[in-house]
Amino acid sequence: MKWNLENLPPLRWLAVLAPLVAAFFYIPLAFGGTTPESVRVLDWLLLHAFVLWLAVLVLERRLPVLAWPLWVPLLVLGLFGVVQLLNPRAVADSTYGEIVPLEGFRSFLPGTVDAGTSWPVLLNLGALALGGLVLCDGLARVRVRWLLFRTIALAGLVIALIGIYQKASGAEAMLWSEPKPFGNNFFAAYRYHGNAASFLNLSWPAALAVWMRSRLMRPGSIVASLDLCVLFLVFAAVFVNSSKAGQILGLVGFLLAAWRFRGELAETGTSKIGLIVLVLFLAVLGSVFVLPGLLAASAKWNEFAQDAGSLTGRLLAYGACLGAIREAGIFGLGAGTFHLVFPYYTLELEDRLYGFWYHAHSDWIQTAIEWGWIGFIAWATLIGGGFVRLWKRCREAARCERTELSCSVALIALVLLLVHALADFPLQIPSLQLLFVFYLALGWSEPQHHLGHHGHHGHHGHHHDHDHGHDGAHP
Repeated sequence: MKWNLENLPPLRWLAVLAPLVAAFFYIPLAFGGTTPESVRVLDWLLLHAFVLWLAVLVLERRLPVLAWPLWVPLLVLGLFGVVQLLNPRAVADSTYGEIVPLEGFRSFLPGTVDAGTSWPVLLNLGALALGGLVLCDGLARVRVRWLLFRTIALAGLVIALIGIYQKASGAEAMLWSEPKPFGNNFFAAYRYHGNAASFLNLSWPAALAVWMRSRLMRPGSIVASLDLCVLFLVFAAVFVNSSKAGQILGLVGFLLAAWRFRGELAETGTSKIGLIVLVLFLAVLGSVFVLPGLLAASAKWNEFAQDAGSLTGRLLAYGACLGAIREAGIFGLGAGTFHLVFPYYTLELEDRLYGFWYHAHSDWIQTAIEWGWIGFIAWATLIGGGFVRLWKRCREAARCERTELSCSVALIALVLLLVHALADFPLQIPSLQLLFVFYLALGWSEPQHHLGHHGHHGHHGHHHDHDHGHDGAHP
């Protein structure tokens, strides 16, 4: 494989993608984006990408290539968020932990129980939406798409290597932190191993797509073997991680991928030299690093049968959330306000539910509480629409007997995350939100037959950007 300019997008698109690439690498290492400072950096990076994208549209003298149905849920959610801020129903008193009603609240409009809490959440969602628009337009181009897929795979590799080393060495502290605050449930730079597992389960499908594309387009190359090593490390890290849900979903994802690509995986395409390098590398890595981590993770499963407290606590919390959903009604209680209102619905539980619940441990339930039924339907339309479009593209490729890698792995990644979100809160973590937006934007993108008609791409750009919705990889 020759790494020359023909493998990269045009220079102006590299400028647009630079903040996005920086975000993909930075945010997982910044506690997964769970600090206010890291969220601000992410928002600025996405905003810079959006501004640069607008400049590219001017230079290319075209309108963005966006599916019109995408605007319906985006506009509904955008208007919903603005009205929430302009129509606060209460204000949260942080000193006494009380929610004080405000006069002038219009009950026939969406509102929030605390505008100060909702504002940064909505600002972050707005930045993700702007970044999503950039991705929707950019992912229509083959070279942009695969540059970002490789970026995600390599960012996943960084987290995987750090986490595997931590578990193998018995590290007592995560990155950038003292040993005590987060116990042993950390992984790499993630405070909570469940979030790290979700990140890895969103990263290895990208690594799978990158490897399979290298394997199909350049069979027998060293690059294909190296890409397989990246896939192995990222996927192995899922099982070195001690998150039981992450391991189950990783296994489910593996089975889905094996079934989806059973035909492509049956083909041989590795040279003898590449195979020797691969076997030696994986053998050394597995024995020195991965195996000790797997043994440590297995101890968590031994504890699982003896520890029913976590499951009991979640069931009690879900029961309390039903009362919050009933009161939230069609408009919800405000973005990001779950932790403010939840204690009011747990009073009857007394000491049976302990600890402070910042999230509902179910993104589906938390969305219904914070956004109400109208907001929940808008979110479902946005996510479901991208999902359906990915599915249709895969079906069309199957009918044409064409290999479709990117949409297939995007479906797998979205399924794993949405299932995990039923019993955890991955969609509340900015680093996971960013990857989720990427895969969703791929579904909403509009691969063009002749992108060159919308702008000037240079001598080589027209051929490589010529895309019929597939990945340019044929078995």
